[in-house]
Amino acid sequence: MKLLRVLLLCVLGAGGAVAQTNPILDHADPFITLHPVQSKYVLLATTGNNITLWSGPSVVTAAQDAKVVFTAPEGMDQLWSPTLWQMQGKWWIYFTARMNKGDHAIFVLSSDTKDVFGSYTFHGALELGRPSIDPSLLMVKGVPYLMYVTVDRGENAIWMTKLSSPLQPVGEKVLIAEPEYPWERGAGTTKNYPVNEGPTALYHAGKTFVVYSGSDTASPRYCLGLLTFRGGDPLVRTNWVKTPQPVFEASPANGIYGPGRGTFAEDADGWWLLYAAKAKDDPTPRNRAVRVQRFTWKDSVPVFGVPQKDGPISLH
Repeated sequence: MKLLRVLLLCVLGAGGAVAQTNPILDHADPFITLHPVQSKYVLLATTGNNITLWSGPSVVTAAQDAKVVFTAPEGMDQLWSPTLWQMQGKWWIYFTARMNKGDHAIFVLSSDTKDVFGSYTFHGALELGRPSIDPSLLMVKGVPYLMYVTVDRGENAIWMTKLSSPLQPVGEKVLIAEPEYPWERGAGTTKNYPVNEGPTALYHAGKTFVVYSGSDTASPRYCLGLLTFRGGDPLVRTNWVKTPQPVFEASPANGIYGPGRGTFAEDADGWWLLYAAKAKDDPTPRNRAVRVQRFTWKDSVPVFGVPQKDGPISLH
């Protein structure tokens, strides 16, 4: 399958235009910059042992080039779910890892210059007080909030806290979302660990959303859910409204199972959803890969549709 995709790229790209097919990257947990940086979209994903920045001139070619900017030191493993942010004139990478087989924690890198593809400094773990994974940022009125997922109480749940600086959580830590509905708790599958995880902010027409993953990570029913911000203080849970149904889920007819970990990009022609999924109805977190497709808006609410079949990507 990998060889077929490479051949397609070579044949279709021979005339100067770069073609691409889904999946675009054989890793899980994608995160992409909303707009190009240095004329390239920058894509990150879980490798397990390093932080790699993939990049390309368009969303569908964002995995064209790769550069490793951090390799796990001795004792670090399970390096997951990196995200990339620009703050205070630098680039910041937040990611999940373990040290010496201990609890999962959120670790931070910062760029040494304004060059996103340059060198980075390792800052260690944030002090959050609990084992945590899946870091991401929410911006409200210019204030950064760290979203993260706790994993120590029999479920994965989404929490949030304010950042006084990229390295300093401050104030209260608030539970924003936890698995409540059957589809978030593994209904219809042998994998029934309750999960809300992978939060990613999405902004449009003055509205703020958080798209998250629901159901067990290994489940073919892994899917995307939606939180809508009412306004006010984002650290007040009642200011977030959860959509009671999944907003993007498996499509057996199209051969896509367990679509989760949504991330978003915009170009001149509209919006893109990138997500991780697998092509088999198997209860395993393995064999997930990154896929990309267009999505639209209705009444300023995202409409993701259904996962498209693997193959050539529709650009419009």
